This record gives sequence, structure tokens and C-alpha cells, in this order.
Amino acid sequence: MYDWVKSDLQNFGQYYSGDNEVRDLSNEDIDIAFIGSGLSSTFTLIEYINQLEEMPSLKTSHGNDSVRIIMFEKDSWLWGGIPYGRRSGFTSLIITPLDEFLPESELSSFIEWMSENIDWLIVPFKQNAGNRSKKWLEDCEEKIRLKKSARIHIPRYFFGIYIWEKLKNACSASNKSVKLDFINAEVNSIKQNEKGDFNICVNSEINFSANQILLGIGIPQIRSLGEINTKLNDVVFLKDPYFPNLESSITMISNYVKKRNSSKILIVGANASALELIYQITNYIDVDENNLHFTVMSPQGKLPGLFIKDKQTTFKANSLNELSISGHEIKADMILDALKQDLDYANKNNFGISDTLPIFTNHVGGLVQRLSKKEKQKFISFHGVEIGRLQRRAGLEYTQPVEELSLTNKLDVIKGKFINFSKDTDVTKVLFKKDNVSETQMDRYDVVINCAGSSGLTEAGMSPLLKQLIESGICSSTSSNHGLKVGDNFEVMPGFYINGPLLAGNVVGEMGIWHVEHCGRIIGFAKKIAANILDEANPL
Repeated sequence: MYDWVKSDLQNFGQYYSGDNEVRDLSNEDIDIAFIGSGLSSTFTLIEYINQLEEMPSLKTSHGNDSVRIIMFEKDSWLWGGIPYGRRSGFTSLIITPLDEFLPESELSSFIEWMSENIDWLIVPFKQNAGNRSKKWLEDCEEKIRLKKSARIHIPRYFFGIYIWEKLKNACSASNKSVKLDFINAEVNSIKQNEKGDFNICVNSEINFSANQILLGIGIPQIRSLGEINTKLNDVVFLKDPYFPNLESSITMISNYVKKRNSSKILIVGANASALELIYQITNYIDVDENNLHFTVMSPQGKLPGLFIKDKQTTFKANSLNELSISGHEIKADMILDALKQDLDYANKNNFGISDTLPIFTNHVGGLVQRLSKKEKQKFISFHGVEIGRLQRRAGLEYTQPVEELSLTNKLDVIKGKFINFSKDTDVTKVLFKKDNVSETQMDRYDVVINCAGSSGLTEAGMSPLLKQLIESGICSSTSSNHGLKVGDNFEVMPGFYINGPLLAGNVVGEMGIWHVEHCGRIIGFAKKIAANILDEANPL
């Protein structure tokens, strides 16, 4: 923790990273191990501790009411994960307003907490503020103090620290004996032993034994742009702009472009990360002074649009509406086809995401419930993912830079595909193919940033742990290839549970899950998963 964080949080938790101290801990039997310290793991752990209170007796590895918990995290920043921790930077904002980001059950509590803690909470934001961040301070700091922050986009690290304090409070308020430690080490493998417990190997050599496991890591690694066969001495190429952290990536770009008369920046991908990179580059680097030009390249050729909540509209989704009132059996293909027809009508008649999204969401949710189990599985494996790609949205802060750059002709959005880098008379250029154009094209870019999103559970996209879990047969990927198969209790097998993005592609009970990127869904799942973990360990 940094010195600006209040003292009781700085002092929360025992952290271990050295091999000797980690090895000493490995001699202890663990009741439950949490893999990852981001939102999915932390909220599940909070719920687990809170629900322990309701257990009249506990069956633990120590034979008494003392519960032994260890949380493993490979990143040196032990709270918040990538989205809500240090790697995303102190001036990165949530993509949707707060009242859409959090469920009602959590919203008022978080607003109250921010108001009470804003004086120390805002310190690193102010220390790292660029021009856009300073404007955010003018517009939003006082709203947070006055508890009028429901409709604003708050810095993401605020929420990371909030859930860390929620965990601290859950531990201190518990009337059970909870012993919780944090190990800063990468989990390399998880294997089941003859007793049915799980052996957890960290740092490739130290083994722990746990009765139960919650795997709460994020999406598989960012999609690679392929085998780069050219030396890139004259190009800044960011394979993953969040590694080691976003701040160092922006600094690298800044140092490079400020040495040049002009620079062309290519962003491959048109998702929320692409918007964030445009926001942060223009936050810290003067576009006009450094003569910057941006190009975004993606198969859709479209960046997320500005979403205005509760916008009055005359848009009607006629095709989806006809399908909804139809008495015929619904198929997954029918839902996607109807949505595409309505989206085509919306685009031709200048309706935006604010007009279409609420209506589409209402129709699609009802239609998915009418699918058979087989069709529901089909829908979450492809159709739901495709609908998500067609309906991306963002708030004012992140769409404003796009509008400004477009108005000054400093942004091009290309519908096409990155192919590779190539040398042309000792100058590195980008090979790409535009949609509906047969010939491959080539252009020079000074900065190339990969925002292509997750590659799914492919050979190139898996961490060593995910690769081991699948190759060993403990886990298997869902048909969408973006998650791991679980049962109706969110379990891979007895004792092994998952929360977070790796649930994508499952049907749990009657609920189809095609993505798990919404904070409210993860919080809702956490309550159910914690209850399932406790019920299994303490059967009636």
C-alpha cells in the first residue's frame, strides 16, 4: 500500500512473497484458497466470511471453528486486479456511470464511503492528473463530497480500495476465527490428490494443500497480433498496454512522440480499452502541439458510442418485437437475425446506442429465457457474444476525445484487419486489409497499440495455470472458448469453484452466461457461490 492510504488499511493483512516465508506457510492445511485478488475473488471471499456468521458449526481442516484462508495473487499490487488496481493507473475511469456500474444494494454504501474518504482517496489522482483529469476534478470532486455521484464516472481504483476495505471490515466484524493471509506469488498448477483435496503449486516449486478452491482470475490473456517477424526498432509497439502498467505505456508513447515533428498512432481493436488509450494519450499529450493523428482498426470499424441513460426515443425494434409476441418456438439464430435487422434500421435512420440498447436488452433477455437448453447453450456460445460486440457503449468522458479528434480530422476508424509488420526500405510499416477490399495495404505508423481484447482459451492466450488446468483434464473450456465449464453450483468439480469472466459460455441452472464483465453480476454470483462453498463443506 502507498502512504496516502489511511493507516488501518495500510496495516490490513499479512503479505508474503519471499520463498522461505511462503514455504513455511505451505506446511499449514488450508480450508479454502482464493486464486486472484481482483473483484471476483474478493467479493466471493467477503460473502464467504459474512455467511460464516450463519453457520452454527464449522467443519474445518483444524477440527475446530478456526477457518484458514489464503489468497494468492501474482501481481505485486495485491488488491483490485487489473481493472481496479494499480496497473490501470490512477486516472482511469469506469466506462459506465456509477448507478449502472453497481447494483442498488451496493450503490448507496459506496457513495457514502467515497464521501467520507475522498480527502485521502483523491490524492494520487491529483498527483497524476492530466488535462482531462483536471477537468474531471472540476466537474466531479464536489459531487462526490456531497454524495451526488450516482451519475458520474469515478476513478476505477476507488472501487478497488473500497472492496479491500469491505474485506477488512468483514474480517474484523466476524465472530468466527478467520485466519487470512495473502501470498504474492504466481500459481503454476492445481492438482487433485488422492484425498480429494487440491495441491497448489506456486513459484514452480512450493506446494500448498487446500480443501476447497475459488478461481477468480480475469479473462485469458490479450489476443496476440500474430507472430511478429520484423524487428521494430523504429516503432513503439505495445503488445499489452496494461503491462507492466498503463502509466508506463503512456510515458513510453509520450517520450517517443515528443521527439518527432508528427506521429501516427494505430490502435488495433475498438473496445473499451481502445477508448481508454485515446482518453489517456490525449489526457497527457497535447495532440496539436505534437501533431498526432489516430487510426483505430477493427473488424467492426466502429468505436463504442455515447450512452445516455433514460433518453426519450421514438425507436422501435419491430423485428424483435414481432419475435417476442410470436407463439412459435424461438431459436438462437432468430434472435440474432432480428436484432441485426433492427440495428440496420437504426443505423440507417440515425438512431444511436442510447435509443437501441434498452429496447434490445429488454427483448433479448425475454427471448433467451424462451430458448431450449440446447438453443440457450448455442446462444451463449456465439450469438450473445456477437450481440455484445454490436452494442458497445461508453460514457461522456471516454467518448468526448473521440468526438474532438473526429471534428478536427485527427481520427480515422478503419473497418479491417491488422496482418503484420513489414520492412519497406528499412522503414517498418503495417500490413492490413480493409473490409471489402481484396488487396493488402501498407502504411507507416509510429506507435502501434494492441487493444484486440481476449484471445479466449487458445494456446497463445492461456496463462501457464489455465493451460495446466485444461491439459490435465481438471477443467475444460466452454464451447465459446472464453470460459471453463461449471455445473449448476458454479463448480468445476466438488470443492473447485469459479467466479468472474471465466464463467463465460455456461448455462448455470436456467441462466445463460455469455459474458461476465458487469460488476453487478459478479457480486450477485459471489453470494450464491459463497453459499455453495459453505454448504458443501458443512453438509446438514
